[in-house]
Amino acid sequence: MTEAAKTLLDLEAMSGETLDGIEEAPDFITPPPGEYLLLVTDAKIDKYETKDGLPAQRLKVMYSVAKTINTVNDEPPVADGSIFSETFQGTEQGLSFFKKRIRELMNAENVQGVTLADMMSSVKGQQVKARLSIKKTAKKGVPGEFYENLQIRILSEE
Repeated sequence: MTEAAKTLLDLEAMSGETLDGIEEAPDFITPPPGEYLLLVTDAKIDKYETKDGLPAQRLKVMYSVAKTINTVNDEPPVADGSIFSETFQGTEQGLSFFKKRIRELMNAENVQGVTLADMMSSVKGQQVKARLSIKKTAKKGVPGEFYENLQIRILSEE
């Protein structure tokens, strides 16, 4: 997003204008299982509050669907440009998964000596081929309800 797109506007002064010059935002939607060409649009530290109201942090990688290659069971694809995210908890285990993901996105042998900030900035704009699947996990104490976890497998260029 450009700095101009982040500038606060005087909405009251604009109330008589159309929004024809404003591009509609892409859908934030989980793509169905399948193979995709993905664009990494952002990687950042996300600050939030836990259910208990405590401050916490996690790492978030944002993706945009550049192209749908195929979907499982002929499900209809999401529109190109649709966005979704992948998060990694701010724990040592979460960082180990993040480190692996960054290495895969960079198509690197290792990320030794690369700072967390450099890892986040280096993947922005990367385009990768990936297979997406959805793993369903039963919610504890809520029979018949499930969490859906999107799993991303980066495919090597062939």
